[in-house]
Amino acid sequence: MKIILKSKKIKTLKGISASVGIALGPVFIVENEKPLVVLKQKCSSVKDEIDRLTSALLAAQNKVLEQKNTMINTLSSEELELYDAYLEILKDPELKANTIGYIQEKKCKVDFALQQITSKFIYDLESLDDPYLSARAQDIRMLNRMLVNILQGREEPDIRLTSPSILVAESLSTSQLAGINTSQILGVVTAKGGRTDHIAILLKSMGIPALIGIGKAISMLKSNSFIILDCNQSELLLNPIQKIVLKYELLKKKQVLDFEKQIEFSQSKATTLSGKELSVCANVGAVEDMQKAFQFGADGVGLFRTEMCFLESTNFPDEEIHFQKYNAILKEFPNALHTIRLLDFGSDKPLIYLKNKIEENPALGSRALRLGFEYYKELLKPQLRALLRLSQLYNIQLLCPMIADLEDLIEIKDKINLEYNQLIKEGFEIREVPSIGIMVEIPNIALQPEALVKEADFFSFGTNDLAQFLMAADRTNDRVAHYLPRAKASLLFLIENFTKVAHIEGKKVSICGELASDEECLSTFIRIGIDSLSMPPNLIPGIKKAIRNSP
Repeated sequence: MKIILKSKKIKTLKGISASVGIALGPVFIVENEKPLVVLKQKCSSVKDEIDRLTSALLAAQNKVLEQKNTMINTLSSEELELYDAYLEILKDPELKANTIGYIQEKKCKVDFALQQITSKFIYDLESLDDPYLSARAQDIRMLNRMLVNILQGREEPDIRLTSPSILVAESLSTSQLAGINTSQILGVVTAKGGRTDHIAILLKSMGIPALIGIGKAISMLKSNSFIILDCNQSELLLNPIQKIVLKYELLKKKQVLDFEKQIEFSQSKATTLSGKELSVCANVGAVEDMQKAFQFGADGVGLFRTEMCFLESTNFPDEEIHFQKYNAILKEFPNALHTIRLLDFGSDKPLIYLKNKIEENPALGSRALRLGFEYYKELLKPQLRALLRLSQLYNIQLLCPMIADLEDLIEIKDKINLEYNQLIKEGFEIREVPSIGIMVEIPNIALQPEALVKEADFFSFGTNDLAQFLMAADRTNDRVAHYLPRAKASLLFLIENFTKVAHIEGKKVSICGELASDEECLSTFIRIGIDSLSMPPNLIPGIKKAIRNSP
């Protein structure tokens, strides 16, 4: 790693900025994780080893759920999906079947079999020389370590910060991050890693300055040394003189003031230099998300995820549970227009109380409204009734996921009208049925807007799912997920064509997938007249600023 001498004392180390910002403070050295010791040993009972594997996989899933719950007040609901991806790996039938096959063939203990199987997965991913897949290999390596530790009855030592510090580590895992008091983390420096690593993505979303991939130069950083991280310039200053420290303290204060100004400006609508207005809304799924939406100047809620109400329950949530859960979130931003997505899960996010069949490809199976229609009384009916009641208290509109054709839309509209009429008979005073829109996430809809544009009240592009269907690449499958970014040109083509048709009918179109916060696409969205974008709350001020600077 290149080292640039500034003087006899000050050194500048270069790395990769995982997130922007400036941090000043003492170094806290994170000790390297001890190498796993996994010996090839004959087992006395193949059945016992298989039982140990099953128990370890379940224990690891519980551990990941605990980590997710720890981070629930720190990360947005969108970023928390990372932990769902970990659960998918731990539930992967191929992982379990291959490990069992190895135990049976070699008559060995389960920790050795697991190590051999995951090593093969990791080797296959890393040999493709793709940064995205290499990052996913790191996830598998972390989960393998978790499983082996469980099997061997070993606990990883906690990282305990007693004062605000800059973490310095060979590498840092999302598992380790979940065990740290993040309020004490000023910044992060690692020897290894890249921008597509999950840890890098989380640090960016949390607004923690992070410089990764500085290589062997990390050995120059000692415990309690004072350093400056300038992630805007992708560099680190070691042993800075007081004059430099004062300079960076002023720069940091300026950045904080600039961001506060961005937040202040974000409280008003964003208009381009030529006078075009574009609404910037928030994706939410919890009280904390809604508070951030209000804080960061969201113009409304473009995607209210309702999955957590189902996933956090131990039984089918009834109408009152739905009502209270959503009300607790909605009241944090009472005057906004809330676009509430109906249930959107399936065997990809299984419910412990729903005996749904395991499917080969859950993304294309019984999920979302398909599942809601199948288990109407248990899943969809109580949710619809609760949301219709809430429409009396808040300005909401209903967003229907996984609509594949006109028949799907007619069926959900009929269900909504059925529950509306029943509530009126029961004495509830509901003025009217809320607007009903559809997620444009299935190619059959995206390719023929004329078929539904008169039947739905509004449209929202779910670019994450649409991308996976266009590229035939399951976005939860690490082996093919690198295809998804390549769908951008096709997505923009479909969005532009659909928006032209929708606008002729006076219907609004929004983007609520990952593409919504992609500044490279912003000029296209402005040109074609997209009505609104929806994204994680902390990205709103920056996108509004970019809109105001656009022609």
